[in-house]
Amino acid sequence: MTKDRYRIREMVSADAEGVVRLAQIFEPVLTTFCQGITEEDVSTWVTDRLCLAHWAGFVAEIDGEIVGFVFCRDMQEDTNRFVFPQAHKTVYILYLLVDEAFRGQGIAHILLHACEDLAREWGRIGIFLDIADDNPALKLFNDLGFERLGAQVFMRKAISR
Repeated sequence: MTKDRYRIREMVSADAEGVVRLAQIFEPVLTTFCQGITEEDVSTWVTDRLCLAHWAGFVAEIDGEIVGFVFCRDMQEDTNRFVFPQAHKTVYILYLLVDEAFRGQGIAHILLHACEDLAREWGRIGIFLDIADDNPALKLFNDLGFERLGAQVFMRKAISR
């Protein structure tokens, strides 16, 4: 699938390094993907997941360089972490990143639509994700018809040694 200068395609194992490179740009704001993990370990994690059934990803590339990606998984077999009706009939978007230089060009929209198509192919009824309520991308998800399922609060308490 192409639009203007970029191409959206299914992620393959060979994309792991490019995905990690892009994700590291966002490391200060990511809560799980790359924090405190070596580039090699994250690359291995991506490659390993792409070999599993019901894990998938899509990349957006320009001239062979990855400028965005989405990584998702089918929740049919693993709904323990998410308690909401029909969680087992959905596809969970774990990570969606678009390089700042390429935002506003519809890349995130098309990556999410690729996930919707995949969910249909897998026989699922929806896609879902989690996002901080102060994330600027919240508007994007609202505009695309995502609905808020509830609120999740993260709390932290510092302790002295």
